[in-house]
Amino acid sequence: MKDKIISFLFTGILVILVFFIGMDKRELGDPTEAYQVYLNGEKIGLISSKKTLLDMIDNEQTMIKESYGVDKVYPPNGLSINKIYTYNHDIVSEDKIYDEVKEQEPFTIEGYTITINYNDESSSALQENGRKVLKIYTLEKDIIKEALQNTAIAFIGEEQLEAYESRTQSDIVDGGENLTSLYFAESITIKKDYVSTKEKIFTNVDELSMYLIYGTTDKQKTVTVNDNEDLQTIAENNQLNILELLIANPDIQKDSLLREGQELNVGLINPLVSVTYGKKVVETVDISYNTTYVDDDSKYISYKEVTTKGQNGRTKITQDIVYVNGDIQSLVISDKEVITPAIDEVITRGTRGYNPSNYNYQNDLGNETFYWPTVTPFKITSRYEWRWGKMHRGIDISGCGFGSPIYSSTPGIVIDIINSCGNRGSYGNTCGGSYGNHVTVQMPNGYRIIYAHLTNNVPVRVGQTVTQGQVIGYMGSSGSSTGTHLHWQLEDPSGTALNPCKVAFKC
Repeated sequence: MKDKIISFLFTGILVILVFFIGMDKRELGDPTEAYQVYLNGEKIGLISSKKTLLDMIDNEQTMIKESYGVDKVYPPNGLSINKIYTYNHDIVSEDKIYDEVKEQEPFTIEGYTITINYNDESSSALQENGRKVLKIYTLEKDIIKEALQNTAIAFIGEEQLEAYESRTQSDIVDGGENLTSLYFAESITIKKDYVSTKEKIFTNVDELSMYLIYGTTDKQKTVTVNDNEDLQTIAENNQLNILELLIANPDIQKDSLLREGQELNVGLINPLVSVTYGKKVVETVDISYNTTYVDDDSKYISYKEVTTKGQNGRTKITQDIVYVNGDIQSLVISDKEVITPAIDEVITRGTRGYNPSNYNYQNDLGNETFYWPTVTPFKITSRYEWRWGKMHRGIDISGCGFGSPIYSSTPGIVIDIINSCGNRGSYGNTCGGSYGNHVTVQMPNGYRIIYAHLTNNVPVRVGQTVTQGQVIGYMGSSGSSTGTHLHWQLEDPSGTALNPCKVAFKC
């Protein structure tokens, strides 16, 4: 009995389902073919024809076609159109969907997306800006390739770059330089893409080249040359160094004579890529003689006599140099050949009349007061000058080798030491206030000298009296440093940095 009741109920339910299903089909009819339109993931309506909407987008955008010189305009990147079958008859016109899309998102055209990924090898200026990724948009692939070539030429020069690429550089005999490597530190990829017309799309090489060099498409500042002005004066007045001024004005050379009324570009270059290149440079350089003193307590303090006259030497050096956007990042003297040795000058000086324990021999500031702080040969790789819009407050001396001795240029008292930084630094490293391991010596007249980017092996202590020529540290690359060098900085008693090549050394 129970089984019969269950069978009866099941049969009844089945009949009811068949009835209603049949009724739904009779009432709804066959499903309609339509297209569901999404914009940025949101449904914005059903349309009958995908082709009609796409043709409308293309045909209506004559201004975009004229502006970019293209034949076809495409939907926004966030638009998708999916074919569906539906019983929903709320289909709207393609005109309405077009108007809504046009209001919300810009259309696209065929072009290229260039992605620049920055890394630790990027230039110091780019690292300082904290940039990670930059996207650039062009109509043609060749535009970016040629613009990158122009950027490299701005720093290297067209003739040298062409000789390097064609492998026609001359062999170096007695002197000269050759390009040994060239690359962009960043990872640069080029992808064919549908580019939104809201983006800045570069259509010519010159504009993109300027953008890569200056970091902007804005018109650069210019000045008119006045009578008797030279490149150095114009550069300093506009917070540039000579190299930056020459890059901004490729038609002039370092030894060019300016004419009154001539217009020069003085825009601050801010490259968006790191043109990294190596050079082998062979040159013969003067090796300055050192001055040593022999104290004679039988003579009064006013006595001074040159007992051995000093003579500069000549040495041929081979340098392996790495540049980034014109700045020297590292310099290694890989070979040297002494042609004429330097002869130290010996001066006998009197000390009679003074307590020897308190005596510090002093000469007028800017002449024999300052002993050269490194071994020879060396290279000044950065001077007291404007660099990327900031003043470099000392000179950088390279080429002496990691761990080579650093000598105190003057007698004085050690007033500050940092020796806890790592021996290898990187740009932006703030250890030691970005100086890394450093020693500060205060001269008897209150002036101070900072010896920066040393190794952490510092052989002096705070409060110690040091003599001229005494080893006070070793050349390193600590703190904000991208290569082995000494940063030598001279400050007056007020803390104002002075130009070492005008006050201390003939450099």
